[in-house]
Amino acid sequence: MLASLLGVGAVAPFVRGSRDVTGDSVLLRYTAHIPNSHGLYGKVFLPWEEIVTERTGGRIRWEHFVDKLLHGPLDGFKAVATGVTDYTHAYATYQPGSFHLTHGLQLPFLFPNPGVAALVSEELYPEYLKDEYERMGVYLAHCDSTSAYDIISKTPIRSPADIRGLKVRATGGLTAAIIRQVGAVPVVMAAAETYTAFQRGILDAVALGGPDMAAYRLHETGNYFTRVGLTHTVLQYCLSPRTFDGLPEDLRVELYNLFRLRGQVAHRNYYGGEALDRSIETLVAGGVEVIELTPEERQEWVDAILPLEQRFIEENEARGLPAGDFVREARQRAAVYDGWTDQELWDHILERPVQGIIAL
Repeated sequence: MLASLLGVGAVAPFVRGSRDVTGDSVLLRYTAHIPNSHGLYGKVFLPWEEIVTERTGGRIRWEHFVDKLLHGPLDGFKAVATGVTDYTHAYATYQPGSFHLTHGLQLPFLFPNPGVAALVSEELYPEYLKDEYERMGVYLAHCDSTSAYDIISKTPIRSPADIRGLKVRATGGLTAAIIRQVGAVPVVMAAAETYTAFQRGILDAVALGGPDMAAYRLHETGNYFTRVGLTHTVLQYCLSPRTFDGLPEDLRVELYNLFRLRGQVAHRNYYGGEALDRSIETLVAGGVEVIELTPEERQEWVDAILPLEQRFIEENEARGLPAGDFVREARQRAAVYDGWTDQELWDHILERPVQGIIAL
């Protein structure tokens, strides 16, 4: 880890420079491992950037460095801590040993859709998750959430028995535990690395959201798409404390509130709704057969996987963490928003943005 930190830190003086301040405007650096052709850039970051430009009157501007230009998918925390970037992805799932309660956001069958998952995760954050995340030397910028994790495979999968013994791509933390719970072998890797592994037979199946399956062209290898909705993976993005604390007070408040909308832009434009439907159409056009489970078949998955929840609670309460309260509150909050339209979620966040994620 020290070598990795030194490696990222070594380029920091060359890529960071001095903060570009022109009059009352500030230039911030955004970095990402995704290519500029990926929907998370063109359909999510760029539209959100336009909202920031409009709402701040151009006082916040961005430099963009994507396609792993400055750091890879696992290095977000280090890139912020060493000054390489101001704002980037920093997923708890890629650092499983550094988090405990945060992994509870991946509990199976917890959220109805990505928009609710992003909102509830931010609501829970100040009380339950902030200390864990800020130990990494960063602020939480916002939470996105993937589409529900379904399965793309080379052979048809309808029941937990069909997946037993298969090598299945997963993220770390509870997603890997979910795969293990149904008797499969989790192979932890970043989504961007799955295409080659799937093609070469290192993987028999991939657990991932539909839009990412389409974005990474997994339909070129997979033959079957099982809509089981195992879990949502909440994706955290981090922000440099030095950068944020150095902004003028009114810009800090404005940027903080605009970050509350970022997860909803991701939901509306990429992970949910019509965007999810279009991604499934892409899979079907690529020759993939969609497997829709009957209620009885889906209940088989629920029954097989839900024991993980009690195990999660017991393990974390043994660490002295309020895991039972955390899980109960997560389910209660998710139930409140179940059935809300995308516009209702958007209006709610505009009117009552979650407070306490960063001290203002």
